Amino acid sequence: MQDQINKFLQEIKKAVDAEIEKILHNDEPLIEGLYKSAAYSSAGGKRVRAVFINLIGGLFDIEPGKLLYPACAVEFIHAASLIMDDLPYMDDSQLRRGKPANHIVFGQDVALLASIALVSKATKVILTDVNLTENERNRVAAILNESYGFDGLAAGQFVDLKLKRKDIDFKIIEYINHKKTAALFTAAGQIAAVIGGAAEQEKKAVQDFCQNIGFTFQIIDDMLDIAGDEKIVGKNLQHDKWNFVKLVGADKAEKYLKEYYDQAIKALQIFGEKADNLKKFSKYLIERSA
Repeated sequence: MQDQINKFLQEIKKAVDAEIEKILHNDEPLIEGLYKSAAYSSAGGKRVRAVFINLIGGLFDIEPGKLLYPACAVEFIHAASLIMDDLPYMDDSQLRRGKPANHIVFGQDVALLASIALVSKATKVILTDVNLTENERNRVAAILNESYGFDGLAAGQFVDLKLKRKDIDFKIIEYINHKKTAALFTAAGQIAAVIGGAAEQEKKAVQDFCQNIGFTFQIIDDMLDIAGDEKIVGKNLQHDKWNFVKLVGADKAEKYLKEYYDQAIKALQIFGEKADNLKKFSKYLIERSA
């Protein structure tokens, strides 16, 4: 199973990496540094969200080629969020994906501009995608916009930054994790569901799955933040301000991990055997070491 998932991961990663490199090609010397900064943070990574779009697309028999640009768009949003997360006045991280954070290499000013440019590029990629109908383009763009705004990444990061220790509780941490981590998982699922013409019940199942697996992914991240190897994880560890494991303890974190994972898998029952690869990938995610 591991070999099969790894092969699929590498195929998606290769296709998305190549397309992102093409999209970020620049012919204007005046803004070469801006493109370099954007390309620096858009390169690498496991492409988990791109894989999600493709696996969920498989539930609706979508041709992989139709999902390439949406996958790139989600990865652009993810890269933009990582740049912003790492800034000194945000999470103040020095390391990302095993290399210096964007602002360390290009400066805080350029890093912020690159983040904004990547968000803009994500929308443009969708709105100019000839593989989608006009209705699909508009709906996918709306999903992307929601994922990083007041109902997504920006909201989660704001609460993360401004939360005082005396106010901390489980529901708030859950809110942060749903907005900061699960938002893009959910967006990836919703995009595939829209393009696949999913029925309402199927859309609800995809959303439930993505939200729960997104939180599962974050709990693993928090576990790795405490006990992982920085060289393998590729970012600064013991650095998270509101670590879920620190909040509830290791035993309860394991309990919640199982609960969210089980809820995610349960949500896929409606799809029968078509969800087998998605289940395998979900298992792969909770067994990861980076």
